[in-house]
Amino acid sequence: MFISAKRNTIRYFSLSVAILLAMPLGWGKISGLTNWVSPFIMLNSVFALKSLVWLNAIGVVILIATWFKKRFFCRYLCPTGCLLNKIPKLNKKANSQIFKNIPQIGKLLVIGSLTGALLDLPLFIFLDPVAIFNGFFSTLIQTTWLPMIASGSGLLLLLVIQWIWPGLWCKRICPLGGLQLWVSDLKGFMPGSEKPTDKANAGRRLFIGSTAGAAAAIAFPFIVKGKEANIIRPPASVNPIDFYALCTRCGSCLKACPTKILKQDTRFGAGLLTPEVKFETGYCLETCNACSVVCPSGAITLFDLDAKPQLVMGKAVLKTADCLLSFQKECDRCKVVCAYKAVLINPKNNESLVLPEIDPVKCVGCGACKIVCPKNCISIN
Repeated sequence: MFISAKRNTIRYFSLSVAILLAMPLGWGKISGLTNWVSPFIMLNSVFALKSLVWLNAIGVVILIATWFKKRFFCRYLCPTGCLLNKIPKLNKKANSQIFKNIPQIGKLLVIGSLTGALLDLPLFIFLDPVAIFNGFFSTLIQTTWLPMIASGSGLLLLLVIQWIWPGLWCKRICPLGGLQLWVSDLKGFMPGSEKPTDKANAGRRLFIGSTAGAAAAIAFPFIVKGKEANIIRPPASVNPIDFYALCTRCGSCLKACPTKILKQDTRFGAGLLTPEVKFETGYCLETCNACSVVCPSGAITLFDLDAKPQLVMGKAVLKTADCLLSFQKECDRCKVVCAYKAVLINPKNNESLVLPEIDPVKCVGCGACKIVCPKNCISIN
């Protein structure tokens, strides 16, 4: 009884912290910090990017704890699992036995995703329950119904599944749970283990999962090729195909962005719910790298501010026919606001007419010139 009460205290505390950090409360660079606790996100990121950042150490510690305590994360830290556990108590007629004959899909998803990650495409990282939990709170920063419904549907779907079939997600489908079960299975391979692993079933799952993951990773680029036209991504984003696969759709970058220019892509396809830049409320500040700091998967690569002048998001295109200078009215807002000195104002044809020009070498597509232009004659492509 004491152990159960202690476990519940830890779980409710973890849930409270996760809710606070997932809320759009201006947390900045610690927004969605609980994403880094997931060893499933950590392994997919490390396998795909072949690199580590210091926050990955959190996921490593949790993975080590799982070796000593079966399903440690599920027992103590999972905010989604804590919510789901309350559902059966509300629905007394729920069928909790139906999933018993369903295979361990979560284990297959783990192997498939990690195999794909070794090929740079972790196709199931978005199924991580912590990412789904954090993504739900992105609904609070949406201004239209479609992205609100899309970003909130993941957690709501899990709640519905739990209402009808308690335990189905957590015990059979969840890839983070599947990863923890694999850790327990690995212990069974150790000499002198009290609970030897069923090597035949383990080998079969490894073969099926890895084969499916490799095949999906190879096919994925051909399926989504050419779908990225006219979309501006955050600075230091990986290439479009890898971005689709690596992005967890957690919404942390949206909450951390100080100018609120990041929105979720609501176009149906591989990029659904991934962040894109919309220069409606501001521009990408030259003094900010928050989106790269909070991204738990590396879809937005961590970068220093000194590197930002080399991180091209797009290019400014100026329609000079609509520019105030074309009508010989004074204006140099685009030049003044450009932190990268990519806007020049030079004479054209004769000394009486001067027009702005965009230096394509220096322009990174930050959108500052677009926002301040009084005639709206600048676009970012």
